[in-house]
Amino acid sequence: MGPHLTGYPSGYPYRTLFVWVALLALSWIKLCSPWPAGWNMVCLMLVVFVTLVAIVVTTRRMRVRREATRRALHAVDAALSSLPADVKRNTPLVIAVGHTGDELAQAFGADPVRMTDSAVWVRHDDPARLMHVADALKRWRDGQGPDAVAYLLAADQAMGSVTLHAGLKRWCSAIGEASRAVGYPLPVCVALYARETRGTADECPWFGVSGIGGMQPGRLTNLIAARLAQYTHMASPEIAEERQARAHRTALLDSLVRWAAQAILPAFAGTQRGTVQLAALGVTGINGRPASDSPYGRFVTGITELPLCAADGAALSEPSRMSPGGRCRLPEPLIRGIQPQPVRRALPRALAHAFVCLAAGFCAAAAAAAWQNRALVERVVGDMARYTSIAPAQAAARVDALKAIHRDRDELERYARSGVPPRLGLGLYRGTPWLAPINALIAGYQPPVPPPTIELDSMSLFRSGSAVLSSGSNRVLVGALQMIKAHPDKRVLIAGHTDSIGNPASNLKLSEARAASVRDWLADAPGIAPTRLAIQGYGDTRPKAANDTDAGRAANRRVEITLVPDCRKPQLASTNGNDSSKNGSAPQGQPACLFE
Repeated sequence: MGPHLTGYPSGYPYRTLFVWVALLALSWIKLCSPWPAGWNMVCLMLVVFVTLVAIVVTTRRMRVRREATRRALHAVDAALSSLPADVKRNTPLVIAVGHTGDELAQAFGADPVRMTDSAVWVRHDDPARLMHVADALKRWRDGQGPDAVAYLLAADQAMGSVTLHAGLKRWCSAIGEASRAVGYPLPVCVALYARETRGTADECPWFGVSGIGGMQPGRLTNLIAARLAQYTHMASPEIAEERQARAHRTALLDSLVRWAAQAILPAFAGTQRGTVQLAALGVTGINGRPASDSPYGRFVTGITELPLCAADGAALSEPSRMSPGGRCRLPEPLIRGIQPQPVRRALPRALAHAFVCLAAGFCAAAAAAAWQNRALVERVVGDMARYTSIAPAQAAARVDALKAIHRDRDELERYARSGVPPRLGLGLYRGTPWLAPINALIAGYQPPVPPPTIELDSMSLFRSGSAVLSSGSNRVLVGALQMIKAHPDKRVLIAGHTDSIGNPASNLKLSEARAASVRDWLADAPGIAPTRLAIQGYGDTRPKAANDTDAGRAANRRVEITLVPDCRKPQLASTNGNDSSKNGSAPQGQPACLFE
């Protein structure tokens, strides 16, 4: 026995796939993203929000679909519950729709489902819910969707051309949506009925073609006309009345086919390509009196110049020779020519989509890793090139560049020791070959030679609290003078320092005044231009030792004479436009060069 249709059948796992895609996206953001942390957080929240919205929308649509198909599925289940389990798969399942609903009422009566020798027929009269019914039937049959849609139309009903075309457009659109819902073009069987008042002793058969791909209206007309001609010649020659009735029926149905080729088939052929497949066309006659003001009646009038009722002749007086009850018979012969649909399970398709998403995520991760590896190599190479381009005389700039190289070396060693992170991995890491050149560059660094400096004890030059040179200071300053004359390309910085005894402001003025006194003495010496000399008072801000002992305070009371490069000379100017006096100090707290 098949499954009872009390719940919503399982189908394509949209929600599971949404969660899978979200997990891939979040993993990429966490492990592989090259964006800043702020952007990653925004993307993370966006992925979570979109996933939740998609799950909510999908859940609501599933509920709507369940409500829309509940009645039809219960009807199918009730009709087939007593049949063997393989009937629902081995017997063709056809959804029968009617243009106005009268055709379905005559074909089904009050039954929602009919079981015939050829197929299981499911009645449906709402175009808006056709896609839900088709999808639900596919799920009920475990992935095997409806085999066809039978479109029933009593051609000689009273209706206007606008009403006819609007109904055709509505049903064609509904069939197209149903085809997209089940995942394949639904074969359409167009069954047309013509009421006839002049019958024959036998029931009117179906005339048509089915199972022919690429059915063109003109070709269909010729094929059915040939079958109608055979039907006329099969009449018994001895019974003139039967031969005449068959000839009349042939003419009636031939005109019906020609009208359908002009008014009905173009609507299906003009539907969006790939969503509707016209697989069968058939015509038959049923008992009844046609309406002369129908579009088909006007077509016949245009051909014969007679109203449809007049062209059909007077009604027979023998009811037994008419079709029983005048009911619209289901087009069973046409369905036999349509191939059954194969099983299309949702799980393999979902797994294929999940694998495609995984492959796309891997490609995105590889692209991010390649981009970040390229950025890493460009940064390392740029730091090395910047360091090598700085002249040795620019000590501070070289030290800053060397710090960047040290950071690069530490990062690459961390990757070599602890493993490459996923954002640089996937076999695309290119940092290892640069470890050796970086280590060689660091090992080859030679710190700059400290500038020549003479430190003079302030007590040997000045009395306590005074900035006037003492009489014995000349002997001390002569050594400094000789060093200055030995480096004529250097400028001279004279810096005064004091201990912390007394007011800091007073100490600052005293240190600057003592530096000025030494400068004045050197400026009076022959061979030294005054423009080479510069002074700076530091007060007690740069002690050499602690000021809490006499020895420490004595060491802090000093005058330092330092020779530094002259930055006015072109050969010492920074090649990068950033000279040392702007971006830092030379070793031991002294400026790398002086400007005038």
